[in-house]
Amino acid sequence: WYTEGFHPHLYLTFALPLSLGYESVAESVDFRLISPMPYEEIVRRINAVLPVGFKAIAAGKPKMDAKQIRFADYEISFTAEEKDVEETLAIWYRCFDREVVPVIKKTKSGEKEIDIKPHIKLSKLEYKEGRYCLKARLASGVELNINPDLVFAAFKNFAGFAPDDIKVKRMAVYNEKMEKFR
Repeated sequence: WYTEGFHPHLYLTFALPLSLGYESVAESVDFRLISPMPYEEIVRRINAVLPVGFKAIAAGKPKMDAKQIRFADYEISFTAEEKDVEETLAIWYRCFDREVVPVIKKTKSGEKEIDIKPHIKLSKLEYKEGRYCLKARLASGVELNINPDLVFAAFKNFAGFAPDDIKVKRMAVYNEKMEKFR
Protein backbone atom coordinates (compact mmCIF):
# COMPACT_ATOMS: atom_id res chain seq x y z
CA TRP A 1 0.00 0.00 0.00
CA TYR A 2 1.44 3.35 -1.00
CA THR A 3 0.71 6.82 0.23
CA GLU A 4 -1.13 9.04 -2.19
CA GLY A 5 0.09 12.36 -3.50
CA PHE A 6 2.81 13.73 -5.74
CA HIS A 7 5.57 11.44 -4.38
CA PRO A 8 3.94 8.12 -3.39
CA HIS A 9 6.02 5.94 -1.07
CA LEU A 10 5.52 2.75 0.89
CA TYR A 11 3.55 3.28 4.06
CA LEU A 12 5.63 1.58 6.78
CA THR A 13 5.44 1.90 10.55
CA PHE A 14 8.41 0.86 12.69
CA ALA A 15 7.23 0.19 16.24
CA LEU A 16 10.38 1.47 17.97
CA PRO A 17 12.86 2.80 15.41
CA LEU A 18 16.40 1.67 16.04
CA SER A 19 19.16 4.25 16.44
CA LEU A 20 21.72 4.50 13.69
CA GLY A 21 24.63 2.14 14.27
CA TYR A 22 22.72 -0.22 16.57
CA GLU A 23 22.06 -3.88 15.78
CA SER A 24 18.90 -5.79 16.56
CA VAL A 25 17.39 -9.24 16.60
CA ALA A 26 13.93 -7.92 17.51
CA GLU A 27 12.55 -5.49 14.96
CA SER A 28 8.94 -5.13 13.91
CA VAL A 29 7.42 -3.24 11.01
CA ASP A 30 3.77 -2.78 10.07
CA PHE A 31 2.59 -2.37 6.50
CA ARG A 32 -0.57 -2.97 4.52
CA LEU A 33 -1.13 -4.95 1.36
CA ILE A 34 -3.69 -4.04 -1.27
CA SER A 35 -4.69 -7.68 -1.69
CA PRO A 36 -4.55 -10.77 0.56
CA MET A 37 -1.43 -12.93 0.50
CA PRO A 38 -0.37 -15.97 2.58
CA TYR A 39 2.02 -14.99 5.39
CA GLU A 40 4.66 -17.47 4.19
CA GLU A 41 4.63 -15.81 0.77
CA ILE A 42 5.10 -12.37 2.35
CA VAL A 43 8.17 -13.61 4.23
CA ARG A 44 9.56 -15.29 1.09
CA ARG A 45 9.13 -12.13 -1.01
CA ILE A 46 10.61 -9.83 1.62
CA ASN A 47 13.64 -12.10 2.11
CA ALA A 48 14.22 -12.16 -1.64
CA VAL A 49 14.90 -8.40 -1.66
CA LEU A 50 16.44 -7.70 1.76
CA PRO A 51 20.14 -6.79 1.94
CA VAL A 52 22.69 -9.33 3.19
CA GLY A 53 22.45 -9.72 6.96
CA PHE A 54 18.73 -8.97 7.17
CA LYS A 55 16.10 -11.69 7.40
CA ALA A 56 12.34 -11.61 7.84
CA ILE A 57 11.33 -14.31 10.30
CA ALA A 58 7.56 -14.16 10.36
CA ALA A 59 4.53 -12.27 9.11
CA GLY A 60 1.10 -11.99 10.65
CA LYS A 61 -1.55 -9.65 11.93
CA PRO A 62 -0.30 -7.20 14.56
CA LYS A 63 -0.67 -8.60 18.09
CA MET A 64 0.00 -5.34 19.92
CA ASP A 65 -0.17 -1.66 19.20
CA ALA A 66 3.23 0.07 19.18
CA LYS A 67 1.86 2.42 21.87
CA GLN A 68 1.98 -0.52 24.31
CA ILE A 69 5.79 -0.81 24.22
CA ARG A 70 7.31 -0.11 27.64
CA PHE A 71 10.76 -1.80 27.79
CA ALA A 72 13.61 -2.98 25.61
CA ASP A 73 16.49 -5.34 26.38
CA TYR A 74 19.97 -4.61 25.06
CA GLU A 75 23.35 -6.30 25.01
CA ILE A 76 25.98 -3.58 25.19
CA SER A 77 29.75 -3.69 24.98
CA PHE A 78 32.48 -1.06 24.81
CA THR A 79 36.16 -0.45 25.27
CA ALA A 80 37.95 2.20 27.30
CA GLU A 81 41.33 2.57 25.64
CA GLU A 82 44.23 3.49 27.91
CA LYS A 83 42.08 3.20 31.04
CA ASP A 84 42.69 0.81 33.91
CA VAL A 85 40.12 -2.00 33.91
CA GLU A 86 39.51 -2.07 37.67
CA GLU A 87 39.31 1.72 37.85
CA THR A 88 36.83 1.84 34.93
CA LEU A 89 34.65 -0.82 36.56
CA ALA A 90 34.71 1.07 39.87
CA ILE A 91 33.77 4.36 38.18
CA TRP A 92 30.91 2.62 36.32
CA TYR A 93 29.46 1.25 39.57
CA ARG A 94 29.85 4.54 41.42
CA CYS A 95 28.05 6.29 38.55
CA PHE A 96 25.03 3.99 38.51
CA ASP A 97 24.88 3.27 42.25
CA ARG A 98 24.05 6.92 42.94
CA GLU A 99 20.57 7.78 44.18
CA VAL A 100 20.04 10.03 41.13
CA VAL A 101 21.63 9.58 37.69
CA PRO A 102 21.03 12.87 35.87
CA VAL A 103 21.40 13.32 32.12
CA ILE A 104 20.28 15.86 29.53
CA LYS A 105 17.60 14.40 27.23
CA LYS A 106 16.75 16.09 23.95
CA THR A 107 13.04 16.23 23.20
CA LYS A 108 10.92 17.86 20.52
CA SER A 109 10.37 20.79 22.88
CA GLY A 110 14.06 21.22 23.72
CA GLU A 111 16.50 19.82 26.24
CA LYS A 112 15.72 18.89 29.83
CA GLU A 113 17.53 17.16 32.64
CA ILE A 114 16.03 13.84 33.71
CA ASP A 115 16.94 11.16 36.24
CA ILE A 116 17.39 7.88 34.36
CA LYS A 117 18.01 5.78 37.48
CA PRO A 118 14.37 4.59 37.92
CA HIS A 119 14.11 3.77 34.22
CA ILE A 120 17.15 1.53 33.78
CA LYS A 121 18.15 -1.89 35.00
CA LEU A 122 21.76 -2.76 34.27
CA SER A 123 23.33 -6.17 34.79
CA LYS A 124 26.80 -6.57 36.26
CA LEU A 125 29.44 -4.98 34.05
CA GLU A 126 32.08 -7.56 33.15
CA TYR A 127 35.39 -7.29 31.35
CA LYS A 128 35.83 -10.13 28.83
CA GLU A 129 38.23 -10.49 25.95
CA GLY A 130 39.19 -6.82 25.90
CA ARG A 131 35.63 -5.44 26.13
CA TYR A 132 33.30 -4.33 28.88
CA CYS A 133 29.97 -6.18 28.54
CA LEU A 134 26.56 -5.81 30.15
CA LYS A 135 22.87 -6.32 29.58
CA ALA A 136 20.39 -3.51 30.07
CA ARG A 137 16.62 -3.23 30.32
CA LEU A 138 15.58 0.32 29.54
CA ALA A 139 12.24 2.10 29.56
CA SER A 140 11.22 2.37 25.92
CA GLY A 141 8.22 3.52 23.98
CA VAL A 142 6.12 6.50 23.06
CA GLU A 143 5.72 7.91 26.57
CA LEU A 144 9.31 7.46 27.78
CA ASN A 145 12.28 6.28 25.79
CA ILE A 146 15.67 5.83 27.45
CA ASN A 147 18.14 5.21 24.66
CA PRO A 148 21.45 3.47 25.51
CA ASP A 149 23.14 6.69 24.38
CA LEU A 150 21.69 8.35 27.51
CA VAL A 151 23.31 5.69 29.69
CA PHE A 152 26.68 6.48 28.14
CA ALA A 153 26.08 10.23 28.38
CA ALA A 154 25.46 9.83 32.13
CA PHE A 155 28.65 7.79 32.44
CA LYS A 156 30.70 10.30 30.45
CA ASN A 157 29.40 13.21 32.56
CA PHE A 158 30.31 11.34 35.76
CA ALA A 159 33.61 9.74 34.67
CA GLY A 160 34.98 12.59 32.62
CA PHE A 161 35.72 10.31 29.67
CA ALA A 162 33.65 8.54 27.05
CA PRO A 163 33.86 4.82 26.32
CA ASP A 164 35.24 3.80 22.93
CA ASP A 165 33.83 1.46 20.28
CA ILE A 166 30.35 1.13 21.78
CA LYS A 167 28.31 -1.74 20.34
CA VAL A 168 24.59 -2.03 21.06
CA LYS A 169 22.28 -4.87 20.10
CA ARG A 170 18.57 -4.77 20.91
CA MET A 171 17.43 -8.23 21.95
CA ALA A 172 13.73 -7.83 22.74
CA VAL A 173 10.93 -5.31 23.14
CA TYR A 174 8.14 -5.75 25.75
CA ASN A 175 4.82 -4.35 26.83
CA GLU A 176 3.94 -3.51 30.45
CA LYS A 177 3.09 -7.17 31.20
CA MET A 178 6.57 -8.17 29.90
CA GLU A 179 5.06 -9.88 26.87
CA LYS A 180 7.39 -9.72 23.88
CA PHE A 181 6.32 -7.34 21.15
CA ARG A 182 6.11 -9.04 17.76
